[in-house]
Amino acid sequence: MRVSNLGFFNRAVSNIQSVQRELNAVQEQIATGRRIQQPSDDPNGAARILDYQESLATLEQYQRNTELATNRLRLSEDTLTRVTETLQRVRELTLQGANASQTNETRSFIATELNESIEDLLGLANTRDASDQFLFSGFQAGIQPFSRTATGFTYNGDDGQRFIQVSASRQIPDTNSGDEIFGRIREGNGQVLVTGTPANTGTGVAVNEVQGRVQNYNFERFDIVFTAPDTFEVRDALGAVVSTGAFAPGATIAAGPARVRIGGEPDVGDTFAVDPSPNNDVFSIVQGIADALATDSDDPQERAVLDSALNRGLEGLDRALESVLEVRTSIGSRLSAAESQLDTNLGTELVLQEAIAGVQDLDHAEDASRLAAQASALEAAQQSFIRVQSLSLFNFL
Repeated sequence: MRVSNLGFFNRAVSNIQSVQRELNAVQEQIATGRRIQQPSDDPNGAARILDYQESLATLEQYQRNTELATNRLRLSEDTLTRVTETLQRVRELTLQGANASQTNETRSFIATELNESIEDLLGLANTRDASDQFLFSGFQAGIQPFSRTATGFTYNGDDGQRFIQVSASRQIPDTNSGDEIFGRIREGNGQVLVTGTPANTGTGVAVNEVQGRVQNYNFERFDIVFTAPDTFEVRDALGAVVSTGAFAPGATIAAGPARVRIGGEPDVGDTFAVDPSPNNDVFSIVQGIADALATDSDDPQERAVLDSALNRGLEGLDRALESVLEVRTSIGSRLSAAESQLDTNLGTELVLQEAIAGVQDLDHAEDASRLAAQASALEAAQQSFIRVQSLSLFNFL
């Protein structure tokens, strides 16, 4: 069969180019460290890599979510630690102001420091995170949670709690409602509150307000009315007398299910109301203490009013500290869970990366051998072409 020179040259060049492509492919694999450069190199392997990469991308998003939640929880924990320290300082100042050795002037100094503490607490309650969002506004992260008004303090957020997806099957809340922490403080012992009426003329003071917690308290109001300095009546919400008794300062008085102690010397007609504990915000509690200390107390009756206000304030501070501690405990457990999830996600991420590497990464020893073989094949093809294309019958004449 006759083979034209053009056909011979085309076939020779095609063979050389084919060997060159194979050599280039091996060189590219070695340069990138990847066995699969395009899906056609290994369709099954390429499909597995895509699945692994999709899982890895989802996991990386979970990891970013977890880091975000961790940072917010750490900031919340630090903020509430400072709130606790501020409230403890307020409590120390309140006890200091309750000391009988204090004068109107020294109490006014304490009131000034307490007013500064209110500003500190407002600043902490309005803390922003690294994204300039408020920590304690619930879902209203762009709205300042607390503000001072002409009548007191207002919560502008809501009760929402944002949940962050940290794994395919787990969400962690990274926020708390500011109203839950700062705004729903139950006064008294958390169930009942004892207060003297403004019309009282004696020096009677509710001491520690209520003895013990009341189980299943029915939230009915009672009034303790002094019919004489040493006798009293307990009346229900309709004014009916439910019990009477002799009074001794500091003795326990039963008002329905509550047990109350009253000190000092009440006058005839003095009344102490035993009510369900109302909610108050921590700022108003501290403001009430500051206002009481800023008011002159020059006679026994004014001193009794001051003592009653300070006792009520101390009870409110104790409830506020309990509220903050409860939330700090919750945040601590969530922070621990988030940090544990970070470690879990890192471990899963490493497994996926190793799986991708197992399919995609190059066996360098094997490819070095292939490179040498392809280089030799290319050189042989080139030399063969050079020798063959130089052959002619005229060389033998």
